[in-house]
Amino acid sequence: MGRDRRTPRAASRAVSLDRRELLRLGLGAVTLAAACKGEGADTGADTGEDLAGTCGPEAPTQAGDTSAVADPGWQGDPFQLGVASGDPLHDRVILWTRLCPDPVDVAQTPAEEVELVWELGADPELTEVLQAGVVKASPELAHAVHVDVDGLEPDTVYWYRFRLGEHESPVGRTRTLPCADAALDWFETPFRVAFATCQKYSAGFYAAHRDLAEHQPDLVVFLGDYIYESGGSGVRDHSDGVDESFALDEYRNRYGLYRSDPDLQASHAAAPWVPTWDDHEVENNYAGSVDSGGTGGAAWDARRAAAYRAWYEHMPVRMAPPEDDSLPLHRSVRVGELLEILVLDGRQHRDPQPCEGQAGQPCEEVWDEDRDFLGPEQEAWVAERLAAGPARWTLFASPVVMLPMDFGGVFVNPDQWDGYPLARQRLLDALDAHGVTDALVFSGDIHASGVGWIPDDPADPSSGPRVTEFVVPAATSGATEDLEALGPLLALQEHIDWWDFVGKGWVLAELSAERVTVRYRICEDVRFPETTVSEARVWEVVAGSPGAVEVG
Repeated sequence: MGRDRRTPRAASRAVSLDRRELLRLGLGAVTLAAACKGEGADTGADTGEDLAGTCGPEAPTQAGDTSAVADPGWQGDPFQLGVASGDPLHDRVILWTRLCPDPVDVAQTPAEEVELVWELGADPELTEVLQAGVVKASPELAHAVHVDVDGLEPDTVYWYRFRLGEHESPVGRTRTLPCADAALDWFETPFRVAFATCQKYSAGFYAAHRDLAEHQPDLVVFLGDYIYESGGSGVRDHSDGVDESFALDEYRNRYGLYRSDPDLQASHAAAPWVPTWDDHEVENNYAGSVDSGGTGGAAWDARRAAAYRAWYEHMPVRMAPPEDDSLPLHRSVRVGELLEILVLDGRQHRDPQPCEGQAGQPCEEVWDEDRDFLGPEQEAWVAERLAAGPARWTLFASPVVMLPMDFGGVFVNPDQWDGYPLARQRLLDALDAHGVTDALVFSGDIHASGVGWIPDDPADPSSGPRVTEFVVPAATSGATEDLEALGPLLALQEHIDWWDFVGKGWVLAELSAERVTVRYRICEDVRFPETTVSEARVWEVVAGSPGAVEVG
């Protein structure tokens, strides 16, 4: 279990006493159904306030009279999708839920705006409610709410729940981050970050999420493919009424199906999440303004807008809802002087895939210097974050694999960073320009476990390691036969230490000033809900020495 420092510094203790006195006078935290606090995309750094120096909570913003909330009289449990928290800062966190009596039929939810109460306390039973407030749930957002609770202590564990009339949600656990200037010696124990990805519902059960929840990490980073737009039968059959999602209610019902799973709910309730997306939240292998077939148009724009809106409605994120088919997603999470996580969006802004999107013989288009993967704005933002002063560890949360997978120049997967090699080189150049030495990548998408390093010259593995990469296994999704055939060849490459297309699970990274320890937690068989999950491989990266060494 992570640390539970409720009064980490003398200054915070003084503020805490004032805060509790304010609470006795009936003050609470701000409640927002959609809007975000602060400007910009940096969830962990750019919050509209100066985080320099010793930080502490301001007084919570008034939240409203919870005793005046009327009971709308809804029938059935409205909290069937559970609760979640996310995008934490040193003094605030987003709390989420969505009201829906029927998870796979949004049309069954009463078409009325209702008020619900949220509560936050210091223990799982919420015997002492520290803050409480009122938030409105509207049908325009499928009755999803995003509550930005402020005035919290840094580096502290909290518990929360929601109430609608006589109905009460499950209790969730969340935590705030350490101060942005917390020195390395502040971290007496490693900061623990969980990574998960690729969880096709029909491919298996979510034992990986059950195991993740039991470990109660400090933070969960989800790397994309939260849902799959296509349904179909398998280990578990889809029950949301459509084979493939195109319209808003179809995406909403697909999320409802996935989030009705108790193990996934437990994972959300165990720790704050910082999610990004990949392709299946919209359509397999899409690239920016075009679909997988390389075409765009009004129908595609409408589909992407629906998918982005549904993603926002179901994620505990600090951002405003999308107004069209775009959503600013990239953001950073700063964990003192120990760690900065750059959460990348690898889909929304990329140019169409080269070589007509076909894996195989590379075409000249791959080397077009004008082609973008992150897009100009996001690429400039990465450089700005690196220039701001690196933490001990700079971690890229990349939805797709950044490692080069070159087979003598005769094969390229255009869906990965290999399809955009000059964009990858610009990122490596930015690391060099700003003196960032201890950089890590955690990636998903490919339904494999892998450990390796990006060479200083990606076209020449003998140039030595520059960035260490950990490929996170799918929670359930299986690899395609053509990729499975490449597995043994990948493991023979000089810059790849281990590769496995079979195991499903998740990854736990434990970060300290001296090293990062990465634990691969692998499920025995995801076809069975109670399957065991065990530690399969353990790798370590020492500060100042790119490349991983297996230690267990």
